[in-house]
Amino acid sequence: MRRICDKLQGVLPLLVAFIFIVACSKESDDPTEIVVPEPPVQAEAELTMVHLGGIAGTFDPSSSTFSFVLPNVSNFKEVNASFTYQGDKVLLGTTDISKGAVIDLTSPVKVKVVKGTSSKEYTLVAQNTGLPIVRILTPGGVDITSKDNWLGYTWLRIENADGTVDYEGQISIRGRGNSTWNYPKKPYAIKLDKKSEILGMPKHKRWVLLANWKDRTLMRNDAAFWLSSNSGLPYTVRGQFVEVELNGKIMGNYYLCEQIKVDDNRVDITEMEAQEHDPEKLTGGYLVELDTYYDEVNKFHSNIFGLPYQFKEPDEETISDDAINYFKNYVSELEDILNDDTRLQNHEYEEYLDIETAIDFILVEELSNNTDIFSYWPTTGPHSVYMYKDRGGKLCHGPVWDFDYHAFVPAFSYGWVGLTQALYYPYLLKDEKFKKQLKERWETKKEIFRKLPEYIDETAEKIRLSEGLNSKMWPITNDENGDEKMSFQEAVDRMKNAFNSKFQWMDQQIKDL
Repeated sequence: MRRICDKLQGVLPLLVAFIFIVACSKESDDPTEIVVPEPPVQAEAELTMVHLGGIAGTFDPSSSTFSFVLPNVSNFKEVNASFTYQGDKVLLGTTDISKGAVIDLTSPVKVKVVKGTSSKEYTLVAQNTGLPIVRILTPGGVDITSKDNWLGYTWLRIENADGTVDYEGQISIRGRGNSTWNYPKKPYAIKLDKKSEILGMPKHKRWVLLANWKDRTLMRNDAAFWLSSNSGLPYTVRGQFVEVELNGKIMGNYYLCEQIKVDDNRVDITEMEAQEHDPEKLTGGYLVELDTYYDEVNKFHSNIFGLPYQFKEPDEETISDDAINYFKNYVSELEDILNDDTRLQNHEYEEYLDIETAIDFILVEELSNNTDIFSYWPTTGPHSVYMYKDRGGKLCHGPVWDFDYHAFVPAFSYGWVGLTQALYYPYLLKDEKFKKQLKERWETKKEIFRKLPEYIDETAEKIRLSEGLNSKMWPITNDENGDEKMSFQEAVDRMKNAFNSKFQWMDQQIKDL
């Protein structure tokens, strides 16, 4: 037995070596190669995501930069930051901010992720869209659900992009619009508690927040207002692109603009006293809207052409029956003249209708391809066409309004949208004097109008960041214009092409009238 144990002691080392070689030969094609397992790879320090105020950043690996666009932040001195990382800790300088921190991002900030003895540096860059910020707080944070009833005790604060306060005060607010009130992104009407300037626009109480939900460019209204302001029309609505925050919730890009009202700073005509009966004072001033929605309290269809006149001012609380009858008779007399070839050719209509505003108005409507001046929905006729009459004055066209998705569509760049079928223009075209005036005005103004694409490009750059966020928040789900599924730049280019085509077409057509 002892001799057997001695023999096993001599063989055992050889047996262990043989088993090791056989095992290694199974892991390699070369039976003589010995493979030593590699240690597990240690993950490097890495910052995988940063959130500022709950908003995730966009990472650029080439520069190791996280970028943020915070539309409702104007003061970047105190921004809440949180981090998702791979490592031991995140440092801002020598301060551990791994669990999150309030940091100053008025300029780019560098943070470092540390893991053991290794580290990696990242840059954080934050900005807003460059637009003013409109903050609205309703009482108790209630929703704005009515376009008929004002919601009072609401607070409005308007900040410039740099954080300076432009306006702050109590307001009333309600929804607005006809079809637009039923869209996902709601438009609003605002009434300040006192007349005030807003964003450099003259004092008034009444303002509008246009949502422009169906406009892929967001710019159709603003572009049409540019045409109007360069046309010679006495008053054009002023507006500014803004970011809106409602009860702490980001609402996207809006167009804060003036509401059309009788005022020294807007439609500058004499305001009529309540329940006026004096024959001389009944001659003005009137602000009316022609719209087939026909939804105002005081309204009438004209006798001959059936146009849907609605009184905006004086409103239903102040206008007298005498005032309504005066204006109805005035319109009837104008239409009698236009409907009589002899009186038309004698230019008698010039005693009733202001021709300069009629021409400037139609040039803006045509250049913008605004089919709202004459459409078949909800019924055939005009929409959002404003006219006014001052005391002792003539009936004037304007101001222009409502271009959010009916305008600048290429399909209408090779035809008249209103001149040959809307309002009183088909009758005015029968008069050679009117055509001559139209041609002369076009030649005077066309070089100014030609510059609209430059303005569109400038505005597109100004709102590009804002549009990018807005289009993600409010995707357009209908298909009316043809640009809804386009990129912002594609839609902008299409808009400019529609205008350029119409401009060239009009230049020839007006000469041939």
